[in-house]
Formats: sequence, structure tokens, C-alpha cells
Amino acid sequence: MKISCNWLSEYISGSYTPEILAERITLAGLEVEEIIEHGRALPGVVIGKVLGVEKHPDADRLRVCMVDIGSEVSQIVCGAPNVAKGQTVAVATVGTTLPIKDKEGNELVLRRAKIRGVESAGMICAEDELGIGDDHSGIMILDDHYQVGLSFDEALNRKSDHVLEISITPNRPDATCHFGVARDLSAVFDVDLIDPRKNSGKTYHVTDIHEAIHIEIKHPQACHRYVGVLIKGVSITPSPQWLQDRIKAIGLRPLNNVVDATNYVLHELGQPLHAFDYDQLKGKKIVVQHYDKVQSFKTLDGQDRQVPAGSLFICDGEGPVALAGIMGGENSEVTDSTMNILLESAWFEPTGIRRTSKQLALQTDASYRFERGIDPEGTLKAAIRCAEMIVEIGGGEVDSTIIDLHPTKKESLNVELRHQRLVSVIGLDPGKETIERVFHRLGFSTNTTENGWNVKVPSWRPDVEREIDLIEEIARIIDYNTIPAPEQVAYVKPASFSSWEIFMREVRSVVRAMNFREIQTISLLPDTMASHFIDPSDHVRTLNPISQDQAVLRPDLRYGFLRTIAYNFNRNIPGLALFEIGNVFQRSGKSTWIEGINEQVHLLMGLAGVKEQANWSNSECLWSIGDLKGRVQTFFHRLGFQKASIDCTLVNDTLVWSIQGSEVAVLRMTDPHLNKAFDIKAPSWTVEINLSMLEPFYTQMGTSRFEAIPKFPSIEYDAAFIVDSNLTSLILETDIRRIAGEILTNIYAFDVYEGSGLGEGKKSIAYRMSFMDKSKTLTISDVDPIIKNIVKELSKRYGALLRG
Repeated sequence: MKISCNWLSEYISGSYTPEILAERITLAGLEVEEIIEHGRALPGVVIGKVLGVEKHPDADRLRVCMVDIGSEVSQIVCGAPNVAKGQTVAVATVGTTLPIKDKEGNELVLRRAKIRGVESAGMICAEDELGIGDDHSGIMILDDHYQVGLSFDEALNRKSDHVLEISITPNRPDATCHFGVARDLSAVFDVDLIDPRKNSGKTYHVTDIHEAIHIEIKHPQACHRYVGVLIKGVSITPSPQWLQDRIKAIGLRPLNNVVDATNYVLHELGQPLHAFDYDQLKGKKIVVQHYDKVQSFKTLDGQDRQVPAGSLFICDGEGPVALAGIMGGENSEVTDSTMNILLESAWFEPTGIRRTSKQLALQTDASYRFERGIDPEGTLKAAIRCAEMIVEIGGGEVDSTIIDLHPTKKESLNVELRHQRLVSVIGLDPGKETIERVFHRLGFSTNTTENGWNVKVPSWRPDVEREIDLIEEIARIIDYNTIPAPEQVAYVKPASFSSWEIFMREVRSVVRAMNFREIQTISLLPDTMASHFIDPSDHVRTLNPISQDQAVLRPDLRYGFLRTIAYNFNRNIPGLALFEIGNVFQRSGKSTWIEGINEQVHLLMGLAGVKEQANWSNSECLWSIGDLKGRVQTFFHRLGFQKASIDCTLVNDTLVWSIQGSEVAVLRMTDPHLNKAFDIKAPSWTVEINLSMLEPFYTQMGTSRFEAIPKFPSIEYDAAFIVDSNLTSLILETDIRRIAGEILTNIYAFDVYEGSGLGEGKKSIAYRMSFMDKSKTLTISDVDPIIKNIVKELSKRYGALLRG
């Protein structure tokens, strides 16, 4: 937000440099991002009169002008399309430095020059070339009453100005105007605040009924207050120069005296206003309402907008004439032929304005302030201030009867402030007089109590609700730099990590140690793509999606993984090992935070493409299911889970790990239809582990323990089993572990044979098993009974035979 230092000086006494103002405003909590010089002195720029205009002999778009500058008549070549004989203009004479850059990036110094063979001595200037505006559509045309040859600065009574670019936080709607910033500075500098809201002395009758206009608020929850002021007999003309200068200083473009007056009061007091052409209002009615259906509405910027249902409108007797709190409509705008005006000043509920503004991607100076919450008690005073300014610069008369509908009133808030509490929080005692003075300057009323004060919060400060808010007001005004550093501080022991935080830290550590690289992807995916992962009836859709590509909450983490590997494959990355930890969402009767939605934290580990590239000694090697399965087993082992506590089964071409009957991990190969959808040609494997479900088991049995190195050696035993060819090694291995018990420390299949001598539909799987006892050295006589028991159980369950 832009604040003019010249404008600001009208509300506080004293003289302050822009640098001092910026420093003190920032220390008071309103950060000044930049100081911009505006309208600097322009020695060498004079008032000129165009005596004649001729076409340039060698350029279609240039004109040769004879211009009287008082001391002489100069020949100037001009390229502006609007230059004409008889105009009063601003002329930069030879030697003048203008606030625009030349080709080398330096400020332009005018010199005599030949332009396409014709001599030119000076420049007829546009607004932007003088640094007083942004308009470069043509030269700046002045009123004819200015004396030729007079200095431009003197003729227009121009003063240099500095503009402060302030970053306003959402909790400070009172500071979105010059008077609000001045209020803070009056407290900082301890000077009087000059209130501009003093009317001409005319008496107004404020009522809710008017014979010339009927106003109705159909939805008072969305519009707490509506003020309407009639102004008759206005002449629509350009604004006086002082008003145009003020508007230009803060980056706005002057339009006419009525619109400029509403903009002036908006940036002076923070109250948005809107002027309707009273004669264009059908039925001489104003109705504040919203519609249940989408409405087509043409706003002042000439765009036809489809306004969502539930948006608040200002309507006349036939339909919408303004989008409440955001922008007016073309059908009621003030034009050059307007004579009678209805001036609107209202208070709209911030949430509704913010929602409509976001939905339409349309933010205006008015919506910026309504979204933050303006002063509900300032609407009437701002309306009178603006109406009287319009009459002052545009003629006409303000109707003595003003309509003020105020169906929803908010009571003033009273907050108790303890003196001792303030001292303990700030670290010093500013003194009771200083505290009461600061509150008085900021507009707070105080009543002394036994322990401190009862403070009445003004209507323009909706952010002040608690005692600590009042303490902050004192601290920021007396200057945080005056608060002494404490000589000693109490040491507060930080809270210990929760079991979940410890678990997540360990999970990341284990996965990274296996050389997986972490990715973070968005938790939303397109509606069409979501159907590849879950049935459309189970989609968890967002109520207000950012776009169609971000409409559904992800049911698992595969979408982000597949997008990432597709992106990398397209950039010649041959192979990837990635992991992601993120939230997934599914419809379920077991709700977590939102009714009907179950939210869990998952870990995805994925391998894709090439494991090892081809070289002189080895051919190319791709990632396989075995690579990922081994890493999953390592993951569980390093987290401290024993193999006996985790069951691994094969279900419909996927590997499923379970703990005490609860499924915690699923490993699968990416389906061909998904590869086609993402245009992925290399194979990929993913395992998704439900960390939310795994964590309770980790706290119960997953704590790692250090054990001494075994004193006794292990003994190895090889055994080959003849089984049906459709029986998987995983199933046999799982049962062997269960039957052998803890004495079996390791097992792996080292040979598979299918062929003659075994019989039709049979195969042989050979295992190498390692046995170890912590209390003694094992012999073959100790192991043999265990092998016999394994053979017996496998024979009984699968018809397995011990080969050889």
C-alpha cells in the first residue's frame, strides 16, 4: 500500500523526513518496504504554447511544432499523436534533466538534436516523462490559464513528495489508509492527530426512510450497515490539480471529480465508497441481496463475469448494478452526462467479499479493505466527508436527509489490563501516564481499576481482543528498542520428542541409508487420473479446487511417484530409487479429522528403470521385485521388528506384509495401464507402508536393542525339498522359519531345479540354513531333529519330500 508523505503531514503536526517516518512506522509494526521519490522539482520545464504544427518531411508519425516558451519560440519535433495548435503544454528546455532513462540507463539530459534531418530544441512532455504519472499515450495538455514561460513547478504549485510502500498485515485494517497510519504516528511522536472528518457545519437528518430512494438489506448477515447519500446537480469535470496530484502520487489514474473524490476518501479514511448515477437506478431502489444461481454481470472494467451463486450484489428495481464490496457495474456508472448521484458507504462481511474476490480472481482497492474488516462506525462520517468534497469540486447540493440502515450492530469490546502483567511481559514499566497517553492517542478509552485499567477497544481495531493484544500496543508504540535486554533468563527445558516424531525420524534415517532419494509431491491429482487408482465413487474431492488438475485428494502415493519418474525418464535419467512420506485420504467409516474421511500417513519406496548401466564387463541390469523386497525386509529389520512378528504373503501378484493380522505394507509392480497413462516404458516397483498403522507396533516391539557378539559358532545345513511347481519359495521359507524357531538365524534358497527325475509338475528348491545357540556349540545331532520336524510339517502341509 502506498502512503504519500505530503498527504500524511496533513494529519499530524511536526516535520519529519521520509527516512524517519519509514523507521518509526516499521518499528510500530507496519513494515515500510520502499521509499519512492515522486514529483521531484523540474527546473528547466516551463509552460509553453503550441503556435503551429506541421508534418515532418521525412517521417509520417512525427510533427514539427513551433512552441512559444516565453523567452523565445522554439522548434520542437514531437511524436505524440495528440499534439495540436493552440495547446498549453509542459516543455522541457535544452539542458533539462528528466526523470527518465536514456539508452545507457542514465537520466535523460536534453540537448539540441537533429531528428530525421530537422532540428529540435527541447521536448513537449507526457506525464510519465515528468515523473508525475504513468500516462504515455500522448503529451500532457494543461489549462489555458497558465502563463506562458512560467516555471512548471511554480505554475502548478508542485511540491516534491516521497511515497512509502507499506506492507500491511491482515490484522491491521485500520492502517490501510493515510489517517490510520497517521494515528499510529501521533502516538509514536506524541503529537495531536488532525481529524479530516469535519463537515461544513450543515445539519443532516439521518433516517432509514427517504422519499427519493428506497433501500433494503435482504441479507443483514452479509451487510451490517448501508449508508446512502443523494447529491443533486453535480457537474462531472476533471478534478482540480491538487486532487489529481494526490491520486497520482499513490499510483492511481484520475478519472473525474466524482470518482477521484471517492478514491481520495478511500485512501484517506479506509472506507470504500461507490457513486451510482441516480437517474440510471430503476425504480429508484437499492436492494442488497445474493442469488442462489450464477449471475452474468458486466463490471466497470467492461468484462462480462459469471458471478458464483451466493455472491452479494447491490441491485436496483430490476437487477444487479454493483458487485458488493468489489466493483460497480457499467449500467449505473458515473458518466460525463451524470447530474445526480447516489453515494454508497457500507460495511460488508469480510468472508463473503474474500470468497467472491478469489472466485473471480478480481481484487480491487475496495475488496482489499473489506476483506480485512473496515470500521463499521466510520461509514456515515466517510460518506458525509466524500459528499461534501464532491459538492466543493463539482457543484451541486447534498440532500439534507441521509439514509443509514444498520440492522446488525456490534457492541464495543472492553478488555481488562493488569499493570503488573504488562510490566512482566514487556520487561519495563513505562509508567501509568505513558500507558494512558498511548491508549488515548490510539483511540482507546481507559478507566482506572484496582489492578490496572478497563480498556474500551475502538471499532476500527477488530484485532484487539485480549489482554496480551493491549500489551503489544504499548510495546510497539514505546519502541521495542527501549526495552532493555534481561541480565538473566529462565531456562526452559524443551519438550521431549513424541513417540511419533522419534518413529518418523528413524524411518527417514533407515530409508535414506538404503540410498533412496526423497521426493515431495502435491497431495492433489486430476479427477480423470484418480480413476486409475481408486473407484470414482470413492474419490475425495475438494470443495473449491484450485484447478481441474488438482481436484481429488490422493488415495495413495503412487501418482506422485509415477509423475516424477516419467519426468526424469523424459530427461534421460535411466534409473531411480525414490521415497516419499505423505498423507493419503480415503472414504471410510473410521473417520480421523473429517466425518467419513480416513487420513493416514504412508511411506512409498519405489524402484524404476535401470539398476546398473551396461559397461565393458556387464550387461544392463534392471531393478527387480527382489531388490525392493530385500529393502522392505531390511527396513523392518532396522526398525527392530523381528521376522517372526511379520507375516509376508502373496496375494494376487502382490506381496503383503502384516503384523498381528493388520496389513501394513503392499508391494506391487506398476500396472501396464498406468505405465501407458504416464507414458512410462521402463518397469517400476513400489511398496507402500502404512506408517500410521505401523507406529503403534514400533512403540510396543520395535525398539532396537544391542546384543553381545555370539560366543559360539553357527552351523550350516543344506536341504532340498521336492514340491509342486506352483508352490512359491516365499511360502516354504516362511513356514521353515516358523517351524525351526529362533535357533534358525538365516535361510535363503540357493538352487531351484525342474527336470527329469522329479516327476510331472514337480520342482526342487534347495535351502541353506544357519543355526546358532547362544548357550553352546551346536552339532549335527542338535540340528537333525529340527530338520526332521521341518520335513514332517512340510510333507503334511504341502506333500514335500526331502530330496537325496
